[in-house]
Parts: sequence; C-alpha cells; structure tokens
Amino acid sequence: MPDDAPAAPAAHEFRGLPAKRWSYLDAAGKLLGQVCRFVTSDGGKDVIPLTYCRHPVTGAQAWRWQQWPEPRPLYGLDRLAARPDAPVLVVEGEKCADAPLALLPELVPVSWSGGGKAVFKADWSPLSGRTVIIWPDCDAQREKLSKVEKAAGVDPDSKPLLPEPKQPGVKAAEEIASILLALDPPARVRVVVIPPPGDKPGGWDIADAIEEGASADDLKAMLRRRRHAQAELDAVARAGAETPGADENAGAADPATPQRAKWSAGMIQGKHGWEECRENVFMLLTQHPEWMGVVAWDDFARRVVKRRRTPTGGEPGEWSPEDDSELGLWMAQRYGFLVKSEAALTGGVQMAANRNKFHPVREWLEALPPHDGERRSTVWLQRCMGAKAGSREYLEIIGRLFLVGMVARVMRPGCKWDYMPVFEGPQGKGKSTALRVLGGEWFADTPLPLGDKDAYMQLDGVWLYEIGEMDSFNRSETTVVKAFVTTQSDRYREPYARRIITRLRQVGFAGTTNQGEYFKDTTGNRRFWPVHCHGTIDLELLAQWREQLFAEALALYNAGAIWRPTREEESTYIRPEQEAREIVDPWMPKLEMELYGIEGKLHLVNEVTGYDLLTQAIGMDTERIDNNRGAATRIGNLMQRMGWIKRRRSTGLREWVYCRPPKDADERATYVAAAPVAPASATPPTVMPIAGIDDFDVGF
Repeated sequence: MPDDAPAAPAAHEFRGLPAKRWSYLDAAGKLLGQVCRFVTSDGGKDVIPLTYCRHPVTGAQAWRWQQWPEPRPLYGLDRLAARPDAPVLVVEGEKCADAPLALLPELVPVSWSGGGKAVFKADWSPLSGRTVIIWPDCDAQREKLSKVEKAAGVDPDSKPLLPEPKQPGVKAAEEIASILLALDPPARVRVVVIPPPGDKPGGWDIADAIEEGASADDLKAMLRRRRHAQAELDAVARAGAETPGADENAGAADPATPQRAKWSAGMIQGKHGWEECRENVFMLLTQHPEWMGVVAWDDFARRVVKRRRTPTGGEPGEWSPEDDSELGLWMAQRYGFLVKSEAALTGGVQMAANRNKFHPVREWLEALPPHDGERRSTVWLQRCMGAKAGSREYLEIIGRLFLVGMVARVMRPGCKWDYMPVFEGPQGKGKSTALRVLGGEWFADTPLPLGDKDAYMQLDGVWLYEIGEMDSFNRSETTVVKAFVTTQSDRYREPYARRIITRLRQVGFAGTTNQGEYFKDTTGNRRFWPVHCHGTIDLELLAQWREQLFAEALALYNAGAIWRPTREEESTYIRPEQEAREIVDPWMPKLEMELYGIEGKLHLVNEVTGYDLLTQAIGMDTERIDNNRGAATRIGNLMQRMGWIKRRRSTGLREWVYCRPPKDADERATYVAAAPVAPASATPPTVMPIAGIDDFDVGF
C-alpha cells in the first residue's frame, strides 16, 4: 500500500461502524489492509475485508470493501518477522490470534482471512521451516437432513454428529497441515487434540477457552495434547486424493461415489468387487477420510491404538478385538466390503498402524515447556522426597543422574544404564505414590516374575518400574535383580508368536524398602543408590515440579550430559552410602581384629591362607570346615572387601594365599622396623597407633 494512501474509512456505507477492526501488517509493520466485524440486525456477525485497491484500467486507487487478491496475506506477518525462531500457533480468526498474546508469550499466533473455506487462498510460505501448532475450532455439525426428512419435519438435532475429520474446524486444520508439510523446507507441524464433537458448543475455540477463565497453564496443558499431522497426510494419502476417479466396486452400494473415487482408486479389485485381503483393509484405513490417522502404533507400549474417536464410536485407547469386529461391520454396511478372514482384517489393521508410528513419551518430552533455568534436578530429592544423606553432593549427583537416565532410556532405547535408586522409609511414607507421580501414566509396580518372559512383556509401555520390598530379597534373588536391571535388551518369544524378538530397554527402575540395612551381598551393590526419606515427602511439590524436572533433564541430555557417575563420584560419595546399608557379616570384626589389631594373631603377617583365617581368626575347628567351600567363599568375599589380594605362592606347596594390600604392608614394615627390641629388664615401650587403623577413640 502506498505511503500517501488516505486513512481507511471509519464506517461502512450500509453497515455503519464496525464492532471490531483488525489491521493486517507486513513483515516491516506496514499496513496491508483491515478486516472488520459488523453486528447484524439479528445479532449475527458479518466479517468484511477492507483493502486499498487500484483500478486495472483507470489506475485510480481507493479503499474498497473487498478481499485481497490471492494468495492472501496472513494475519500476524509482523509478529513472525519479529520472532523468526519462535513456535507458531495457527488459529482460525483474527480474534483467536489476538486472544492468547498475553497468556502465551512463547508463541507467535497467526491466522488467515476468509475462514475454513479459504485455507487454500492464503499465502502460507512465511511458515516454511517453522515449528507450527494448529489449534482447530471445535465444531459440532450434524449430518444434513434429506429432502424426505425435511418434509417430514425431522428435528435437525436428532441427526448424528459428523465424525471429527468431517467437522469444518478439523478439516481446515488438516488442509493447513498438508500445505505446510509441502513447503520447501517443510514446516514441523502438530495439531492440537480438541474435545470430540458435541463436548463443547459449536465453534468453540481458544478465545472461548480464555473467556471461560482458562489460565496460561490451562492453555499450555491443552497445547501439549497434540498429534502428528504427517501420518494423516502422508504421501500415500495425498497421492490417493489426487488420483482421478476410476471404475468403482460394482458390488458395493455407495451413496458418495464421486468422493469415494478419490480414496478408493488404489483398492485391489477382484471378480466381484474389492478383493478380501489385508492390503485393501490397509488402504481403507490409511486413505479413507474418516479413518486416516485413527489407527496407530504406539512404539513405546508396542501395541495398536486408536489416536482419536473412530467412525464406529470407539474411544481413543488400545485397539481391541471388539474394534476389529466393529471395523468389519462398518466396511460391510458402508460399502458392501465383507472381510470374512480374521487374519486379513487384523493384518490390515497392523499394516495401517505400522504406517502411523508414534512414541508418547518422546512426544510428551518434546512438548514440554522449555527449561526455565532453575536447577531442580540437584535438589528434588531433598525438597520433594525428604531425602537426607551423609553429604549434600551425593543427593545432588544421583538426583540429576537418575532423571537424565530416564530421559536417555526413551531417547536412546537400549542405552547403558545400570543404576537404580532405592527409597528408604517406613511403610505409608508415600514412597510408591511419589514414584507414581514421577512416572505418570507410564508407571507400574506390579510384581515382576523375574526369570520369566512375562517379566519382559510387563515392561512394555512402562517408563518407571518400582521394585518393592528390596529388603525381602535374599542374596541369590538380589543377584537376579541386579542382572535384570542392568540388561540393555530383552530377547524372547511372545505367546503364539513365530519368531524370537529383541526389545531394547526403555524403562528405568526404582526400589523401595522399609529397612535401613538390606544389602546382604557384599559385592555388586554399586548398582543401587540408597535414598533415605527422612523428612516429609511433598507429593504436591513433586507434581508441580514434574514437567520442569524432565524439561531440565532433557536439556541436560541434549547438551551431552552423561547419566553415569564418574569413578571419583562413586568412591567419594556413593560408595559410603552403600556401605552404610550393608548387613555386616559377623566374621568381619573378627578378621579386622586379628589382621589389624595389635593383639591380633595375624597382625604382622603379609600373607595368610584361608585355612589360617578360618582356624585362627574365626576359631573354626578343622572338622567343621565344610567341603562345599561355603566358608571359604565367605572368607574370600570378606578379604576382597578389605582389599587383600589373592595369589598363589611360587615356591613350596604353592598354596593360595591372601596378600596384604601394598599400603598396609608398607605400614607394617615401617612399624616392625621402628619397634625397639627392649631388654628383659627394661620397661615395655609405648605402642604407637598405626595411622588409619588404630587412631580412633575406643572409649577407654
């Protein structure tokens, strides 16, 4: 529009002053025209564009109440230019584009002129390469009355609601998505999951939600419930929509033949109509406008699901045998397409689901608000779980590593993650409830039949699995738990399946116990991170922090953070906490006294046999030393814990012996060399304590 153009007229010559006026600006902020809304005499509304026009013959320029030439500009071009990297929110109507500006400053709201029927008349190229969320209007239109029904006075409200894909708002959103996905480069598109038809008044939109009192958090929660548009407008579906009409199924009665020709052109024909095969079921589910995008494969739970309400009335959720039956009935009644083979029906459903895969946990993580910068991953154990430990650093380390590890497990299935926090506290403390809050809908605590393939199948669809009553496991069972937790993938054959499958692990584990000492095995406890829930568990704060905890963990993961402790962190902070939970073997004090105490029988030796330890340190009779080597194994584990090294002597009988750690041996040599040999008549020398062993207060 020229700079010297006169001001736009204040009123319409017939409709008077507009109730509302919206100015369309270009990327530089210059006026392109306006859209005005007028209130009609019957309380309705008229929306009319006001543009500055040039006569093609005379060249005269003036304001005219008419649309822009195609392609029409978007409403909000100035906002897009000002924030080129911000996500875009596409809504229907200028009012809806302005409504969320204050509540959703993270997004750039835009719209187009002309409503749902003018989607293809707008210029969508400014959204090329952008991240776009489309919020459809929630319409509630019903099937139209036939001439006979109108003549009979049938109530229009008695007719069934149109399926969601045929509602104008959703239809417009899908058309916009198809345009954006075809741009070069394509936009990254998601469509908000709106309430099903009939749940809200017809035309309900984001502006209505705000007028009803929706807060910023409410709007963000709605925006996070979004689905892929790519799967519903994939290459096969678009190709089918562009295929010219072909000969139709002669054996099927179809009241909408011209429309059907667009999606059914690829159906495989038999002698008497459509062939009864899984390929035709697949084609119908992926190309029919009422079924596109309904059937999907949940890549996390490993199951076929309904992503939205089906044309047969099935609610979103897992696809069931009843859904197979309803689909078969729908195809038979609608098109005379009778699929008698259950294998063909279920096979077609599986094929359609495989073309529409999604991962709900990844989608949830990617849809989270960006991390606000506040560090919560290092304090959530103290603040939310009431945790207390010997050092603050310990809780900070394992709190952060656990959250990043959970994110890593779903972003990189099968990644190495060998650790499991164990939350300690009395029964009724709220430990399991807190884990349920953290895991959300992907939490499970059903007892796992370890060692059985059912245990592997129970992991499907679970992000956080609680292993309860850790103190109840004996030593061998604890070993099984450790092996199960540290596995990166599972290989098994499902019931009735033909082949062995490999499943990469996407689950994290957490344990709970009512005890303070529960490590019965003196080795291998490094897999468990004890967390003593000393204070009150704040479930409300944990629920409030949950999204930002995982937003921070995702940001750390994307920045390259590791989810395993360093050796220094393990030795300095983690190992002491684990040792405090070990059930002390009663032989350990005896061994320490005999090997390190001044009065010990073995405190000056640097090599000792297992037999000497059992007979001299433990005091076991030779006859009692078992033949199954249980006592020898027990001694070996304890000596290893104290750092003694097992080796075989190179001379003599070549017995196996335990060698004192080099540091201790050096200290012993120094002590023996320094200890004076006193004459018989002299006063016994003062025995000096050995650093690191005897320098403690024994209370006497």
